[in-house]
Amino acid sequence: MFPSAMESVSLWERRKVEAMSRIQRVALDLFDEHGYRDVTVERVAGAAGVSPSSIYRYFGTKEMLVLYDEADPQILEVLRTAGGGATATPAELLAVARSLAPVLITAIITPEVERRTRMRMQHVLTIPEVRDRQVRQMRELEEQFRVLIAERTGRDTNDLPLRIAVATVIWGCTGALDHWAATDFAVPMQAVYTAALESILSAVEAVLG
Repeated sequence: MFPSAMESVSLWERRKVEAMSRIQRVALDLFDEHGYRDVTVERVAGAAGVSPSSIYRYFGTKEMLVLYDEADPQILEVLRTAGGGATATPAELLAVARSLAPVLITAIITPEVERRTRMRMQHVLTIPEVRDRQVRQMRELEEQFRVLIAERTGRDTNDLPLRIAVATVIWGCTGALDHWAATDFAVPMQAVYTAALESILSAVEAVLG
């Protein structure tokens, strides 16, 4: 009934993700070699072969070169299009999320993504302005998911259980990354997310009934 994770993401979205991921790889390598504060957006643009204005258009701020997570737009697109985009009950969407979670984890968390996420987390933990921007990013992402799930389920965007459920997902995933970093990345990222998502989805199911 539901398309695969990758089939449901448009060609335009995939190309945008690929471009942003490539620029982020260049930026993280430069930050790692020369230090975050000593590398300008202009230097990243030159190394990536794009204009500074393109970087600002894609990322908005220098901090987002670190914080950008290519999984976010892909997951939003999957949730938006699953089942043809028809209105669904929370239980139906949870069933889709449970069925797609292993596919998404395997498809999205590649060795390169894991390498990049380690580098990202090191900057989050050591650069105050990056850490501060992460909080704003999570709030923005929380709103995007809340609006989307409200549209898919026919609920009000200010519905209290919906707010709690979406916050559980967003901040639960953030907590999983913090846990992974605190263990010095001792286990594969896929294993951390597999365990975390099972706990998160169970909590969301309890909240939404």
